[in-house]
Amino acid sequence: MTGAMYAAIGGLKSHMTKLNVIGNNVANVNTHGYKAQRMTFKESMYTTSRSGSNGGVTMGGNNPSQTGYGCSVGSIDLNMSPSTFAPTGVGLDCMLDGEGFFMVGNKIEYDIEEEGTPGEADYKRTVTGSGITSADQLTQPDLTRVGDFWVDADGYVCNRDNKVLYGFARVQNPNYRPGASKKEIAEQKALGIDIESKTIISTELVPLRVPLSAAAPTKDNGGIVEVTDADGNKSDKSLWKEGDPVYPYLSAAGENRYPSYKETASPVDEDKADSKAAPGVTQIPVAQNTNVNRVSDEMPVQLRNMKVGTDGSVTGTTVDGQTVVVGYVAIATADSPDGVTHTDGPYYKCMGGAGNLRVSALVDLPTSYLGNQVAPTKEGDPEPDAADAILREKTTKVRNGGLEASSTDVANEFAEMITTQRGYQANTRIVTVTDSMLEELVNMKR
Repeated sequence: MTGAMYAAIGGLKSHMTKLNVIGNNVANVNTHGYKAQRMTFKESMYTTSRSGSNGGVTMGGNNPSQTGYGCSVGSIDLNMSPSTFAPTGVGLDCMLDGEGFFMVGNKIEYDIEEEGTPGEADYKRTVTGSGITSADQLTQPDLTRVGDFWVDADGYVCNRDNKVLYGFARVQNPNYRPGASKKEIAEQKALGIDIESKTIISTELVPLRVPLSAAAPTKDNGGIVEVTDADGNKSDKSLWKEGDPVYPYLSAAGENRYPSYKETASPVDEDKADSKAAPGVTQIPVAQNTNVNRVSDEMPVQLRNMKVGTDGSVTGTTVDGQTVVVGYVAIATADSPDGVTHTDGPYYKCMGGAGNLRVSALVDLPTSYLGNQVAPTKEGDPEPDAADAILREKTTKVRNGGLEASSTDVANEFAEMITTQRGYQANTRIVTVTDSMLEELVNMKR
């Protein structure tokens, strides 16, 4: 007889859990990027009082007789389908119109060792520390659907929890050849090498940061050079202007070094960079210095009207009207987006149940693999890991000037709340009736 009471208690616990889920959904009805949860019930265990049997020649069979012991929580699922767009009017606010997540995390710490005298040919800086160069590192950042970004004092694109946004940064092209002929450009392009563009997109995932601001050009930092005209007259020429954006450059993997000042490329004359790209070689983007006292290591360019474009580009305008592309937002996708695990607040991790995590871009990249790896062009070249391939996302777009609204459907939650309350009341009735029957049983001996 007490089995009914235990079944009712199981029902009470399960209905209370569902009410907790409903309460959380309703509480987050105005939380940007919130994904509503859904709870399902499942039957609990059964006891068998009589087994079933098949019929014979002279007798019929019988069905099994079983008694259940209530219900339990079946599953608590996330509905990761895109929600509606909520305009905010903030240029760097954005939402993903489709599946996927933004990748946010901590800033990368670089260890810098200096040798020689700044401004001299023997000056060298060794930099250790890099971004994400392979698929096995993708789980380090947090995943989120909330695109409430801003630029902090150090020039990093961060969300309101001060987690930096990861993406593909725009860097100087180490293969750039000024004045190259169309034939040379075509020949190198056939080999997968771009010698025409001054800047390219690095496929190493790094925290997006506004380019550094060039200091005033001087002869010491290589910003002013002596030129001779056709008549033999000599004069000084500035290679850049103070405040020009200084994009980072790519150094060969394993070196992670800054070239000496005599080899350092200026923001305008990038062909002086001594690092050359090679097929199959991973390259690391590191910031470049243009000043003896390293002012440009600390001063990002001041940008106006910053926004995130539909292609994921983070752009802004300098004081003198130059358009600067900081980089492109990376989109992370899981094999099973409904299976991601909530960690804290609006953040998720790709853990058990979500499958593999892949990264994609909304634009065509110069290489198809993380870490600037390229497919082999000849026999013997290293073959990149297939998991490092960057997907070209064509179904998801970025919408700027707003955030993703909560996916909570208040009308549905209220209806679920009513049925849950009635179910809870019914289970309490079972407890009351069972108690009355037990009381009658105890009173029989009187």
